[in-house]
Amino acid sequence: MKQAVLIILIIATAILTVISPATAAGRTLSAIDKKIDSLFILASSGMIMHRDMVQPAIDSIVALGADAVPRLVEKYDTQSARERHTIDDILVKIGSPAVPYLIESLALDNPEQLSRICYSLGRIQDTSAVPALLGIADHDDWQVRSGCVGALGRIGDNRADKTVIGLLVDEAETVRKSAAVSAGKLLPEAALPLLVHMLGDNFYGARHCASEALVKFGAQAIKPIVDSLDSDNPMLGNLGCTTLGMIGGEAAAFGVARQLEADSPLRRALAVEAIFASESSLACGLVELLAESETDSLVLYYIDRVLEKYAAR
Repeated sequence: MKQAVLIILIIATAILTVISPATAAGRTLSAIDKKIDSLFILASSGMIMHRDMVQPAIDSIVALGADAVPRLVEKYDTQSARERHTIDDILVKIGSPAVPYLIESLALDNPEQLSRICYSLGRIQDTSAVPALLGIADHDDWQVRSGCVGALGRIGDNRADKTVIGLLVDEAETVRKSAAVSAGKLLPEAALPLLVHMLGDNFYGARHCASEALVKFGAQAIKPIVDSLDSDNPMLGNLGCTTLGMIGGEAAAFGVARQLEADSPLRRALAVEAIFASESSLACGLVELLAESETDSLVLYYIDRVLEKYAAR
């Protein structure tokens, strides 16, 4: 079966080479470019008739190593999601040998290409790409800034700490979201105040990524969050309660406990829910006290959950 697939692949490659485009970006295609074009048609095909040829075609391009990278970068301006994912998968499989040309390609003008190159560099995780990525972190296009800061987080090199922290306050909401995700990977202590502030971000994605990042900081994030719970921005305090519950433990539970006296029923409910999630049996006593005076149905629902949970212990 494998032999038959390879024979079909060779024949298909030969046919497609003949019909492949003659030029790319104003230049004549080399023999290796034409070979890649032919293989790529199969590698990125979603047709059932080609399904047995997809992986062999991908493997054949990967086997070309760094020589395949320039043509793949040219193809990175595609509008096809399937082609885009195929290019990225091939580049990641080529790995570090692809990085020098990808770094060189960060000088391109096409923002979509640049953001995709950043994504691939992030997945390859070669630290040699960090200086070049830092060099485009202030790019005019938000797609590039977002792709760049995301890549820096995936690579995980703390040389990027200052840049990631700076992008937490970017004007573009998607960039702030990407920076929050990266802060959760790099865990720079100086990012804590900005991440806490971001719990009140107008963009849902940014504030919830900030919450996830703060959970990764663990106990280190408890005091900054507790200190912010009475912010004038109710979203910050509400998500702060939830975040403390996800961090868990006695310190988080008692930090959120004073919100049991908040004027807002929603805030009281979130505080009770956080205590439920925090696994603090000691804080359960405070919830019991609230049960004596609480009248809001949502808060009472969460109180019952807490009391049932700890009654069984």
